[in-house]
Amino acid sequence: MFELTKKTEYGLQLMVYLARNFSQEPVSLKQIVKVKKLPYRFLSQTATDLKKAGLIKSKEGAGGGYFLSRKPKEITVAKILEVLEGPIGLVECLQKEASCPWSGMCGQRQMFFRLKGIVKKVMESHSLADLVGKEK
Repeated sequence: MFELTKKTEYGLQLMVYLARNFSQEPVSLKQIVKVKKLPYRFLSQTATDLKKAGLIKSKEGAGGGYFLSRKPKEITVAKILEVLEGPIGLVECLQKEASCPWSGMCGQRQMFFRLKGIVKKVMESHSLADLVGKEK
C-alpha cells in the first residue's frame, strides 16, 4: 500500500496552517499543537526539517514562531513531500541512482517508473495555496 508517513501528514498540516496565516505574525508550535491536536515533539522535529530545507523560517523570542519562507503558491506539494519523505519513488529501485540488477528482466519497473512520473507531475502541479483552498 502506498501510504505517507505521520511525519508527512503532520508536516502538511503544519504547512497548511502557516499558509493560512501567511501575512500575519509568526505562529508558535504550541498554538498549532493546541489547534490541530498534534504531538509537540514530533511536530518540532518536522518543523526543523522544513526549516533546514528553507521552506519555513522562525523568529525567536516574544511573538516568535514559524512562518513560510515564501508565498504559498510558490511552494509545491512535491517539494514538501521530498523534504519529509525523500525522493519520490514508489518502489526502492526507482529511488536509487544505481540501476537495479534485475532491470533487464523486470516487467514491473517500467510501469512503476511511469506511475512515479504521473504522481510527481500531479504533486508538482499543486501548491500549498491549492491545499489551503481545499482544506476545511
